[in-house]
Amino acid sequence: MNKNILPDSREELVSMFLGLGVVIIVVIVIFNFVMKAKGNISLPGVSTDEQIVLTNPSENKIVDSGLYEVVKGDSLWNIAVKKYGNGYLWTEIAKENKMKNPSSIEIGQKLVIPVVSDTIAKAVPKIVIKPVIISTYKVVRGDSLWKIAVSQLGNGYKWTQIWNLNKGKIVDPNRLEIGMMIKLR
Repeated sequence: MNKNILPDSREELVSMFLGLGVVIIVVIVIFNFVMKAKGNISLPGVSTDEQIVLTNPSENKIVDSGLYEVVKGDSLWNIAVKKYGNGYLWTEIAKENKMKNPSSIEIGQKLVIPVVSDTIAKAVPKIVIKPVIISTYKVVRGDSLWKIAVSQLGNGYKWTQIWNLNKGKIVDPNRLEIGMMIKLR
């Protein structure tokens, strides 16, 4: 019984070293990927040259605070736009009110509107959505009820409103027919 650990031919030896080289390269690539991702925080819409460092938040001016009563058609996004002028700050409202399901708010519900510093408000990108007021819409390739609700009603969560208005035409909300005319209001 001859237990020879070394490869029998030169071809096997070359294959072994090539395989070892591939394994080493894969390990290096994974290591670099993990190390580059570690510790970097980027803000959407802000380049790395413009990143804001919060040194002393107490020096910042207060933007808005108080209580807000939810009305029909409200979402956290809409409330953040009304109170701060920036829908992306809806997360601050959700955190302050310890909401487990931020998409579920009720008419008449009282929400605490947290104090948000100027620095935080400026760090979050602003997007102005100006919906076009139309009552019907023609479905095009790539549309979904969510996309239509965002582009036409200014709020993706209103996709259910569109679906409810068109239940006779739309059997499955995940399948829209290109060219079909749907009601928006």
